[in-house]
Amino acid sequence: MTLDKMGVVLADKVLCGNDVVAEDVTIALPDITFKTAEVQGLGTINVPSILTDPLQSTVTAVGMDKGFFKMLGLESKTFEYRFAKNVLESSGTVAAKGYKAFLTAMPSTIPGGSVEPGNGWTGDITFEVTRYQLYADGVEKILIDKLKGICKINGKDYAKDIKSLL
Repeated sequence: MTLDKMGVVLADKVLCGNDVVAEDVTIALPDITFKTAEVQGLGTINVPSILTDPLQSTVTAVGMDKGFFKMLGLESKTFEYRFAKNVLESSGTVAAKGYKAFLTAMPSTIPGGSVEPGNGWTGDITFEVTRYQLYADGVEKILIDKLKGICKINGKDYAKDIKSLL
């Protein structure tokens, strides 16, 4: 089996609700860190569980415009991150592949940034994520919903058996 080679990100877009709020910005998708339990075997083994550390995402805003202010507030909002990447397929063909991330999140950091004549303004808005769903080329790869107890990776729901026991 030959793997495809991932190329550069060609473009991205951020939607809040159904409104475009940013384009061609830096987006940090949530890192998923699973809580582990330490067990003894031939030494120590850290066994991951379905519980995760807090999920966070960041959008680097370029300017204090309508899109910037739409992302702010102390309530939960829905976000959609879209991005396209070049991929060198094993056949030698270069193709663009689409990715989408859907998040339910609340802003936890509103950047102040700095203002200087002759320079632009940027700032990182950090979000506390309660639901994270990632699609790669139209196929769901990850779904973590911390409030509904869902932990799906590559189509397998790791929390399903636990829910049936309660």
